[in-house]
Amino acid sequence: MKKGRWTLQRIYDNIPFLRERYKEAGISPDDLKSIEDFEKIPCMDKDDFLDSFPDRLVCVDKAELIRMHATSGTSGHRPTCGFYTRNDLDTWSYLCARNLGAIGMTKKDVFQNTTSAGLFTGGFGYAQGCTLLGAMLIPFGPGNTSKQLEFFQTFKVTSFHAIPSFGLRIAEIMEQEGISKDDLYLKYAILGAEGWAESTRDTIEDRVGIKAYDNYGLTEATGPGVSVECQEQNGLHIWSDYFYPEIVDPKTGELLGEGETGELVLTSLWKEALPIFRYRTGDITSLRRSECPCGRTGFIMDRIKGRKDDMHVIKGVNIYPSMIEEEIFKLSEYFTDIYLIVYHTVGVYDNVSVNVEVKEGVNQAKAIKELEKNLREATFLRIDANPFPPGTLPRQEGKAIRVKDLRDRPDGYKGWLKMMNERNNNKD
Repeated sequence: MKKGRWTLQRIYDNIPFLRERYKEAGISPDDLKSIEDFEKIPCMDKDDFLDSFPDRLVCVDKAELIRMHATSGTSGHRPTCGFYTRNDLDTWSYLCARNLGAIGMTKKDVFQNTTSAGLFTGGFGYAQGCTLLGAMLIPFGPGNTSKQLEFFQTFKVTSFHAIPSFGLRIAEIMEQEGISKDDLYLKYAILGAEGWAESTRDTIEDRVGIKAYDNYGLTEATGPGVSVECQEQNGLHIWSDYFYPEIVDPKTGELLGEGETGELVLTSLWKEALPIFRYRTGDITSLRRSECPCGRTGFIMDRIKGRKDDMHVIKGVNIYPSMIEEEIFKLSEYFTDIYLIVYHTVGVYDNVSVNVEVKEGVNQAKAIKELEKNLREATFLRIDANPFPPGTLPRQEGKAIRVKDLRDRPDGYKGWLKMMNERNNNKD
């Protein structure tokens, strides 16, 4: 509670518009006396970061800042900025080292970072964490998959950090170049920055020959270092001595109970430069108290189900991309790892379909029929699957583009009007 009050006091003293928000709610830092008092505090959200660009949320003198990271995200054109004092940077490095230790890494490992050491937090965060842990770091950066694999072999890399779609890309290039998982020294990987289904993990683990561990972070909180799976792979341990988590209803903001699914809200208990208090992350998950055999205490969060702005309501059903991915990957004997979900308008109704690559030698009609059946059972919607030959859907070396929204918005009847006009023209 002392750390929470310290965070709230920093914001109250240094950020005028948030101080006014708290005053309007009749709240001051002195009112924070117990955990139950947290829900009385108005939440921060993404708009606070976007509207405060570039540095109106900073709570220290600018001379104390030694690092800035940023990400544009998907919520607006302005970057979301994170700032760090020296203490912030040291603590962030420690949390990333904790993450790597949780998956089993030691100073005897060789760690290849396949994300960029640039504005995005993942590259620097895990480079710093690896160095603090004492393992050998190869800061390779993104892309160039064949060369990545060459380094894996040459330098006997045992662990790597990547986005999940790049883990799949590694598996694909291994098969194309005839590299067996037995030719590598890999033991584990830490993956994140994209939503990914359990079936994606199974695919990567089987084809690359590793244990793949999920982790979670965001620029607003610090970058990676908020939570990570341990070797049990049964939820992500939140570093509860550094972050206090809550779950709220994404629509109403009402606090939800243990085990209920909703939007993750985070409070930092240590950040100096840019603290957050009850920050609505937009990420959908649930929380429970840890009873993990690994012995770590505090909170465990389930793997991220999706972002609230990734959720689409189609004919009254809540759809997340991960739900569709799960069913595609369950049929890996039929389909490649590449797919594209398309939201579109038919008449006045929103619909969803998915483009998939059917492997060579597969009975295409049978594969599509089985996938569509499984999708209907999983989502209660009819989702058409459109087959393509292997290698025809777009690949990205960076973060994969898995969803395209072609719906007629915001003038929802445009699709219906277009259809009627085309029908009338065909009659002429």
